[in-house]
Formats: sequence, structure tokens, C-alpha cells
Amino acid sequence: MHVWTSNVIYACGLEPDFAILDDGDETEIGDRGTNLSGGQKQRVSLARAVYSDSDIYLLDDPLSAVDVHVGRHLFHTCIKKKLAGKTVILATHQLQYLKHCDEIVAFEDGGIVERGHHDELLLQNGYYKEMMDKFHYHTNASMEKQLPIPSKSKKRIPVILK
Repeated sequence: MHVWTSNVIYACGLEPDFAILDDGDETEIGDRGTNLSGGQKQRVSLARAVYSDSDIYLLDDPLSAVDVHVGRHLFHTCIKKKLAGKTVILATHQLQYLKHCDEIVAFEDGGIVERGHHDELLLQNGYYKEMMDKFHYHTNASMEKQLPIPSKSKKRIPVILK
């Protein structure tokens, strides 16, 4: 297998999938082949796009059908590293990755309400900051639900969630 191909397969998180498919990367997919999950379809589509070695990529929510760990791998390894130096327009609802983007364009009701870098937008105290505050509130609230409740007999240790 060509080095470029194996790098794309790794960057798109497809190695575990190829390991379980009967014919690996030669497996026929689609109407007459193996049916893939939503996340697998997204990763195959992303790999096809990356393999094209284009100058510009328009990625429409490529992390929506994958779990948190796979999404983190795809964003940092594929989108940020593999596509470094390329123009990437990323439409996403995964707000945790916006701080890593060069420019953010926030939309509401079909129109642009703010644009700039993550830190700049937070300082404006506008729509973007409100959206990020809600995101962090809900993220922290769901994480707190997963934390074990200490018994009264044990010393309580404060937990700071970021």
C-alpha cells in the first residue's frame, strides 16, 4: 500500500474498519457490497476527499456521526494536520473545535451575525459568546452527572471542570 494511502487511512480512522472487513480496503461498499454505519460512511467520504489532494475542502459536518474519541482524532489528525496548508471550510455543530479554527463565521436564522477568531468573538460578548457559554454549561452539567457522589464520611475534594 502506498504511504500516502496508508496516511489517509490512519488520518481518517479507517484502520480498525479495514481490519474487520473481509476484503479490507478492497471491500465493495454500497448497493451490492457491505453496508456501512453512518460514521463509517462519513470517514470513507472524508478519506476520498483527502485522497483527492485538492486545494480547497468544503466539509459539511464531518464529525456528526462519529463518537467523541473518533471525532477528536478526525479533527486533529485529519482536518488540522493532514489538511494543513489547504483551505478548509468546515461547517460543524461541534463547538469544542472552534477555538482551533483560523476564522469563525457564526450564523443565526440564515444570516451571518459575527465573524472573527474564537478569542475575539468571546470578547465581543455577543451571539458567539452566548452560544459558547450555553455549550460549556451543558457540557459541564452532563459531565457532573457522570461524577460519583462522594459519601458524607469521605473528605470532599473540589472538582474543577473546564
